[in-house]
Amino acid sequence: MVSVQDVAVLGGVGDLVDFRARLYGCLARRADGLFELADALVCAGGRVGSLPGLSLEPEFRRGHGSVYAALARGRVDETRLRALLLEVAVAGRAGMVWFAGDVSNWARPEAGCSPQRLMVHDKSARTAAGHPVTPGWPFAVLTALEWGPASWTAPVDLARLAPGDTLTSVTLAAIERVRAGWATLGRDEPAGFVFDSEYDLMALSHHHRGGVHIVGRLRSNQNFHAEPAPAPPGTKGRRRRHGDKISLGKAETLTTADRRVHLISPRYGRVTVSGWDRRHRRLAREGYWSGHDGPLPIVAGTVVRVEIEHLPGGGKPAKPMWLWHAGPTTLDLTTVFAAYQRRFDIEHTFRFVKQDLGWTMPAPMLPDTALRWGWVVLAAYTHLRLARGLTQDLRLPWEKPQPPQAMSPRRVRRDFRRVRALTSTPAKPPKTTHPGPGRPTGSTRPPRPHHPTHLKNSRRGTKPTTPTR
Repeated sequence: MVSVQDVAVLGGVGDLVDFRARLYGCLARRADGLFELADALVCAGGRVGSLPGLSLEPEFRRGHGSVYAALARGRVDETRLRALLLEVAVAGRAGMVWFAGDVSNWARPEAGCSPQRLMVHDKSARTAAGHPVTPGWPFAVLTALEWGPASWTAPVDLARLAPGDTLTSVTLAAIERVRAGWATLGRDEPAGFVFDSEYDLMALSHHHRGGVHIVGRLRSNQNFHAEPAPAPPGTKGRRRRHGDKISLGKAETLTTADRRVHLISPRYGRVTVSGWDRRHRRLAREGYWSGHDGPLPIVAGTVVRVEIEHLPGGGKPAKPMWLWHAGPTTLDLTTVFAAYQRRFDIEHTFRFVKQDLGWTMPAPMLPDTALRWGWVVLAAYTHLRLARGLTQDLRLPWEKPQPPQAMSPRRVRRDFRRVRALTSTPAKPPKTTHPGPGRPTGSTRPPRPHHPTHLKNSRRGTKPTTPTR
C-alpha cells in the first residue's frame, strides 16, 4: 500500500528515474552487475565493510561472485558518465557555477603485485624517517559546489594519476572536459574553479586564460611583481618585465592594496580582505614551464590577503591567508573569499564516500578495477543527492530534526531504500547458471609478478624504486 508520503515522492522522483536510466546506458559491459552494485551500495544500512557483503542486499539479485566479476571485467563509458554527472550537477543552476578540485589517495602499502603505485600521503602511515607517506593510487576528483551552508557536492570528474602524470596535466585535462561539457549544455557564462596550494595556479591560469575563473590558495613564501612603470622618454634597452615586488611572508614589503573590504563573519569574526590587482610571479623553467618555448609568459591576476579575527573554535589565527584569482573579469573580493571557503565542502564528500560508502575499503590488484569501483561510488553518491528532499528524516534519538533539503548524505541514505522501491530498475534479472568445472586437478598458477613503487615528482618526472614485496 502506497502511503501519502510515497505519493508525494512519486511526484518529484522524475529526475532520479531519468538519471538511473541514463546511468545504465553508461555501463558498457557487465551493466546489470555494476548497476545493481551501485543500488546495493546506496541502500545498504550503515558503513560498507566488504564487497561480498553487498551481495546480501536485496537490491543485488546476483551471487557474490558477480560483485567481483562486475568490477574486474566490467566497463564504464567514462565520457558518457562524465557528461551525465555534469548535466545533473548544474541542472537548475543559473549563473556561474563553482567547481573544486582535490586529490584523494587510496593507500595500498602491501600490494606488491599491484602496478603503477605511487608514494602518496597517508596520515595513518609512517616511514622509517617518520614521514606520513605510503605506496598507493592517487585519484583526482572534480566536484561542483553548492553556494550555501551544506555538506553536499556534485562530483563530475574522476581520474587516476599514473606514474607518468603530473597533477597539473591531469587537472588541465579535467577542466577541458568540463568546459567541453559546459559548451554542450549551452552555457556561455564562465565557470569557476577553486584549488588548494598544492596546485600550480599560474599554469592553470595561463592555460585557461580568459575562459574560466581560477581561485586558489597561495603559499606565504612566494613573491609577486606589479606591472613595470613606463620607461622615461629616450631610455634605451629592453623594457622591464617585472615591477615592484611584494613578498607575501614579509609585511614590510606590502604596498597599499588596490581594494579592501571588511566583513563580519559568524565563524571568523571581523574579516579584512585586501586585493592587489595585476600582479604576477617571476616564473622559472621547471615543472610545467620546463618545456616552454620562448620567453616565459606574464600571468597576471589578483593577490588577495585574508585576515580573520579568530578561528571557528575561538583560537587565534597564526598568520594571514593568501589567495589568487585570475579570470576573464574581475571578481569582488567577497566572492573570491567565499569561493575558497566553499572548497572545503569536498572534504565532507571524501569523508562520506570513504567512511560510509567504502570507497577505499576493497583491495583490488589492478588500478583499473579501483577506478571502476570509484565510478560506482560516485554514481551511488549522486543517487543520494538527487533523492535529497524525497526522503524522510529517520533521525536517531540524539539527533536534531532537519528539513529534507538540509539533511546530510548519511541521513538521506537511511531512507533511500524506500525511495528506490518507488522507482524502476533498468537492470535485467539474473539468468540461471551452473557452476563451472573449476581448476583442473593438480594444476598450479605461477607466482604473480611484483611491480615497483614510483616516486611522484612533478618537476623531474617519476623514478622507480625497488619492488615492494
